[in-house]
Amino acid sequence: MKLQLNAEGLDEIPETTTETAAFVTELNVGFNKLRSLAPSIARYRNLRVLRLNHNLLEDLPEEIATLPELRELSLSSNPLRGFPRVLLRIPHLETLHLDQTGLAEIPADFRPGALVNLSLSRNQITAIPEGLFANGNLLRTLRLNQNRLKVLPASRGELAALEELDLSYNELESLPKELGQLKRLEVLHLQGNRLRKLPESLGQLAALRRLTVYENQLTSLPDSIGQLACLERLDASHNNLRSLPDEIGGWKAMRWLVLSENQLTSLPDDFCNLPGLTHCFLHRNRLKYLPVADAEKFLPVIQVISLSDNAFKEDWKLPEIYRKAKMI
Repeated sequence: MKLQLNAEGLDEIPETTTETAAFVTELNVGFNKLRSLAPSIARYRNLRVLRLNHNLLEDLPEEIATLPELRELSLSSNPLRGFPRVLLRIPHLETLHLDQTGLAEIPADFRPGALVNLSLSRNQITAIPEGLFANGNLLRTLRLNQNRLKVLPASRGELAALEELDLSYNELESLPKELGQLKRLEVLHLQGNRLRKLPESLGQLAALRRLTVYENQLTSLPDSIGQLACLERLDASHNNLRSLPDEIGGWKAMRWLVLSENQLTSLPDDFCNLPGLTHCFLHRNRLKYLPVADAEKFLPVIQVISLSDNAFKEDWKLPEIYRKAKMI
């Protein structure tokens, strides 16, 4: 049974009998004025989902750890005094949301355990303990965006199940080469950092479908990036890219390519060897021409292209194949 008490102006969870509480499997009390939870929360012994987001909680009672069926817990947008230690003792928790809670650190002894989804975004976290990366073999989604991370611990492949990693808007200047060991990673967000280069091991992310690296300080992309045959979307705009690797013809799945606001003067011939490309954004670069080798064969589906604010000569004519796309 679901018990919906969202946005009711509550400063406490209404008391209920042990018998009634035993029927509740999902309890939603978000967007209220809760400052604490009573020990009677233990009555909800069959509770699987507990949503406490957008309240005034500073800590959690020990009784939370006595809920044997609890699988999902949301504490986002609460003014926590620190990482609640009781969270380390919930044995079967699979999803944990701690976004925008004011956290500055994660305990060194924190272990993801059974966690599949962990979200710690919009906090003040400056470092990730080794234990998070070394013991997260079930994690599929890890969100650490909008923190103050400067470095990452070197994962040794223990995050083997990870499918989505969000590290955007931190203070990262480099990435560990072990990043390439995340063989199941499909989505990687790195935008808004201070990265000057990406590791060559990036090309080992064979399952990667989406990569966002805009708003960094990149001057080039690793040659190995051309090995990402499953990559569908790449946004590397707002960097200082001067060229692209010659091997980008390996992007057989590429559909959406954003390279605007860089320093590109030319594109490799393999740009014409992207059979699935539908949207391409190249404005505000220094391009003098576009490649045309085999373009008629490999660029038949391009729908949208942006070319404004480049360095094309006045007498240069746009090749016919590009004219089929909508100019923006």
